[in-house]
Amino acid sequence: MRSVFVALALAVTSGCVSVDVQENVSTAPDPVLAAVQSAHLRECPPERVQANARSGSDPQSIGVEAVDIAFTPLASDPTRAVRLRRITVQPGGVIAWHTHTALQGMAILLSGEMTEFRNSCLDPIVHHAGDVTREDADTAHGWRNLSDQPAVILVSHVVVRS
Repeated sequence: MRSVFVALALAVTSGCVSVDVQENVSTAPDPVLAAVQSAHLRECPPERVQANARSGSDPQSIGVEAVDIAFTPLASDPTRAVRLRRITVQPGGVIAWHTHTALQGMAILLSGEMTEFRNSCLDPIVHHAGDVTREDADTAHGWRNLSDQPAVILVSHVVVRS
């Protein structure tokens, strides 16, 4: 009798196929990783650079969320630190006009699209994921998200330690 059950079990399972199922695994490339891997500096085209080309606009930030991620003290100056911050700008959002005389650093657009209005450029600069901008002591600028998608920016600045 036992051999009948074994034979039956073998007959039933002989047509079974083993399937490796992985749920929630995407084969699409990660767009944020792609932005970081293709990161490059975007600046005003040299022929469009002009001192005092623009002045303040958008006096108030709208639709902006900033989250401080980490601070690292500077060994060379214990009164200052490097701050890493994530900024999310909703569609139609604005980062108000501001200067970088006190805080210098860099920003990389991780996702979305942002339009920068810079004091030294005659034209707006449209930034896409992977674009990096420098924010030196001469920089004054404002940003607008003119797209229909949120934009995420990763910013690193040297700041005064509190």
